[in-house]
Amino acid sequence: MAEQPSKTTNGTFAMAGAAVLAGSAVNLAFGQGSDRVKVGVVGCGGRGSGAVRDHLKSDPGTEVVAVADLFEGKAKGLKGGLEREDKWKGRINIKDDHVFSGFDAAKNLLATDVQLVIMAQAPGFRPRHFKAAIEAGKHVFFEKPVAVDPAGCRIVIEASRLAEQKKLSVVCGTQRRHEFSRIELMKRIHDGAIGEIVGGQCYWMGGGIWYRTPSPGMSELEWQCHNWYHFCWLSGDQICEQHIHNIDVVNWAFQGPPKSFMAMGGRIARDYTKQAKETAAFFKQEDKWEKYNGDIYDHISTELEYPNGARALSMGGHHCAGRGNSERIVGTKGASDCSSRITGENAWTYSGQHVNGMEQEHRDLMASIRAGKGLNEGVRIAESTLTAIGGRMSAFTGRSFSWEWLLKTSKLDLYPGDEKLKAGGAGVFYPIPTGSDPLV
Repeated sequence: MAEQPSKTTNGTFAMAGAAVLAGSAVNLAFGQGSDRVKVGVVGCGGRGSGAVRDHLKSDPGTEVVAVADLFEGKAKGLKGGLEREDKWKGRINIKDDHVFSGFDAAKNLLATDVQLVIMAQAPGFRPRHFKAAIEAGKHVFFEKPVAVDPAGCRIVIEASRLAEQKKLSVVCGTQRRHEFSRIELMKRIHDGAIGEIVGGQCYWMGGGIWYRTPSPGMSELEWQCHNWYHFCWLSGDQICEQHIHNIDVVNWAFQGPPKSFMAMGGRIARDYTKQAKETAAFFKQEDKWEKYNGDIYDHISTELEYPNGARALSMGGHHCAGRGNSERIVGTKGASDCSSRITGENAWTYSGQHVNGMEQEHRDLMASIRAGKGLNEGVRIAESTLTAIGGRMSAFTGRSFSWEWLLKTSKLDLYPGDEKLKAGGAGVFYPIPTGSDPLV
């Protein structure tokens, strides 16, 4: 039998969106030398390396001084890669003693003099790293989702409120919120251009995902973290990791999260049997190979009911490549693609400047830091993350429930605990969801 740890044994956490600063698409002119903002990166894989480059493009007055990753090779790889790119010359100043690895890598980076932390580690670690960063007085850019369970979302909400008190800036990687076309569109929707919203749909239906077999010397837990997407305690499932972009846009249109959830899903095409058996053989666990196949679903469909009674359909998954990544909202006077167009009584098409949202979010972050305005998207992204988690939990359990229950009462906590992580060795394997699991 695969190890099946309790989902509620990791302690409790006390309970304790933000307005978008559009800014300018033009890079800020800012002093060099001692005026530079010192940046550290936690999570040096594909998203971390992409985010730090987006950041460097957005503002010439910053320098990268520290990197951290569970895997030493990834941390050193990002350092070396940035240093070899001539366009960042003079702005990559990472000393060897500021390259951190291991499960304490984030903690050690936060002990340095970095002022801004870019967080792109596996989502399961983000709530506690974020809280530590805010307590240390750091500004934060962190990727979505910001948690994988209600306990983690509560940590983010509490820490975001502390960030507000400290006037720290917190921006998350839901770049659609920073695109000028969508900002102008949502202003019109909220001003009544399509009337009262009566329904909507959002989709992220793509192909399969990567599977990484272990490398020599890896522990089972390290392999699991390297293969993080396949495990709910690390990724939150596809509905959190990717489909959250679309769900966040729907919440934006409704100006808040839904009031209830009803979902279904399953695993009809997720089969990495060959790779899982190879992994089991590597760890000499041939008779337990199923656990290496991961515990996420390959499709989840959710009905989100909003406070005015309107319902939106959310569909996310990996087995339907080409089905789309989009949103649509319908009102009593028209409809919108949630991007740049309104049809109906007040038809409208955006004709202004277009920006790369993945760069603009960093411009907005830096503008708020320099102005001392403390742009804070923490509570909003925690709500959108929790919306995605609610869809997953409903699909895994076959149960409907309210936002109020999810936010305040659910005890689901997938984090294995710091002691388990420090011990290393064996992985953390939850049973594959049945669709009728207990609602925790």
